[in-house]
Amino acid sequence: MHPKEEIERLKKLINYHNNLYYNLDNPVLSDTQYDELYKQLKDLEDQYPQYRTKNSPTQRVGGQAGNLFTPVKHAVPMMSLDNSYSPDEIREWYARAEKILQRNDFEMVVEGKIDGVSCSLTYENGILITAASRGDGKVGEDITSNVRTIKNIPQKIANAPAGLLEVRGEVYLDKKDLAALNERQQLKGDNIFANTRNAAAGSLRQKDPLITAQRPLKFFAHSFGTGDIAADSFSGFIDLCKSWGFSVCPVRTKTTLISDVIRFYNQFDSARHQLPFDVDGLVVKVNRFEDQRVLGVTAKSPRWAIAFKYPAPQATTTVKNIIFSVGRSGVITPVAELEPVPCAGVIISNTTLHNFDEIKRLGVRVGDRVIIERAGEVIPKMVKVVEQLGTQEVLPPAKCPSCGEPVYKEPDEVGYYCVNPSCPAQLRARLLHFASRGAMDIEGLGDVVMDKLLESQYVTDFADIYGLTFLHLLNLENFKDKKAQNLLDSIEASKQKPLSRLLFALGIAFVGAKTAEILADRFRTLDTLKNASLAELQAVPDVGETVSQSIYDFFHSQSALDQIEKLRAAGLNFTQPKKELSGNILEGKTLVFTGELKTMTRTEAERLAKEYGGKASGSVSKKTAYVVAGEAAGTKLKKAQELGVPVLTEEEFLKLLGRI
Repeated sequence: MHPKEEIERLKKLINYHNNLYYNLDNPVLSDTQYDELYKQLKDLEDQYPQYRTKNSPTQRVGGQAGNLFTPVKHAVPMMSLDNSYSPDEIREWYARAEKILQRNDFEMVVEGKIDGVSCSLTYENGILITAASRGDGKVGEDITSNVRTIKNIPQKIANAPAGLLEVRGEVYLDKKDLAALNERQQLKGDNIFANTRNAAAGSLRQKDPLITAQRPLKFFAHSFGTGDIAADSFSGFIDLCKSWGFSVCPVRTKTTLISDVIRFYNQFDSARHQLPFDVDGLVVKVNRFEDQRVLGVTAKSPRWAIAFKYPAPQATTTVKNIIFSVGRSGVITPVAELEPVPCAGVIISNTTLHNFDEIKRLGVRVGDRVIIERAGEVIPKMVKVVEQLGTQEVLPPAKCPSCGEPVYKEPDEVGYYCVNPSCPAQLRARLLHFASRGAMDIEGLGDVVMDKLLESQYVTDFADIYGLTFLHLLNLENFKDKKAQNLLDSIEASKQKPLSRLLFALGIAFVGAKTAEILADRFRTLDTLKNASLAELQAVPDVGETVSQSIYDFFHSQSALDQIEKLRAAGLNFTQPKKELSGNILEGKTLVFTGELKTMTRTEAERLAKEYGGKASGSVSKKTAYVVAGEAAGTKLKKAQELGVPVLTEEEFLKLLGRI
């Protein structure tokens, strides 16, 4: 192919993916794959500059400004960073800066690169007046109403400089908040977000700010736009941001040596996965503003900064089958069964495809060769089809794969549902959720045992669990006296779980563990909550209209009321104990929990620490007071030992609190 034709092909392809990424919030390539395409185009244009045009993706930033919101022209262009993936590439960037500055003693700041969405905040005399997306770098979208709902963004800055001040940063979600959001999305049959960036972008582009307000978005300040500030360096600007009330990325170091940058990159690779938010690399910036001015910018990127990114762990495998899983709310989720393949230290044999829109977007069929990616080295995700070998298009089922009843879909929703309340797959999923560790915590009542109980028809609802006898269990395959007695003891112990655990176990739509605890603490008894009016439910802090309506509808369902009475007859606890002031043994102390705890869940342990005046964190630092290590503790334990942070066993932690 002639170089000019290849350049035009790459330009068209990159523009297509730019539109998916920036405007539709629906990327189909990983960052590594996109950067490889971009590098191919840039190398060709460097080799044949006569074919480089002003509208090339290498000569501009990002995508086009969308048309959902009012356009906002940036006072200073919001440029994107060049990317590097290797020590050699970062050394080349450093050598260019050294050559232009004609010295090698310039200071660099290295900070975590948050995987979120760029946002510009403009203040006038300390008052937030405009928030804008990056758009095409020159013109973005006015997203002020949505951004005002982000709780850690100051609406007013004390001691701000007079006139206009522009602070730029990243809007993102914590990983645990993404998981909770996706659970709510799945219950509603809405799109599942592939990652935190995808979720943040979709949340910011809502026409209704009330929807954005329900998303737990956060903001890190990381760049200076315009304004008269009392700082001559990036690090000085970050200090100002902290004094103005902005959150900033806690991952940061300064150095004059490129070898230190590379060493930090290598050391941080494993530690980044312990952070509560996604970090896909580092950003290296020349610190002094005067040095930045001398280095200048290209048409697309600043020469004084570069992204030093980590490649996502990927692998190629074959789709053996696509099955349909039915969840406890009736949502039908397609799941790809894969030829087992190692990826980031584990064997991946299946991955969710989220919904049928995702199947259509990927164009995946049984038999195809695909790339999978272990995002954050945790969740497997299908990235793209690399070889189309399958012939049969995957379509939504007309009937539920479990019960055979017709499948239903709302016209404006993504999800397909089985609406048969007696569907065996839904019943199984609800029962497993009821017995799960975060709910009633019935040890020994997992998938295999539940399947045997359902097959024997010993269990058909929650209350039947409490009617199981020794004889029932001995009739099951592989059950002996001790195993049967242990399960019965665990079932009996679950009767004393507080109301918050029971509310979560009941599987009320949109009621997660945190909401269940809020409700239990507010209403104290199940009967009080059951009889609450819709207005009383809506008055509960952190319980919105959608959740309130779901709770109200649940307690006005005859089948739910019948189930509650059967659980009452079985002797379950319907009350929430009052939280007594437990003292301040942990006052002002930060704890980190790692590994598998035996007597409580991680959430329970963190809640216990809070009751005693402490707070829980997801990462270990020199400021950590204690690390509580359970079985199979990993990198957090190792880091605590390296930093000299005291390490407690679960038993020692409980003894410290006087609980044993």
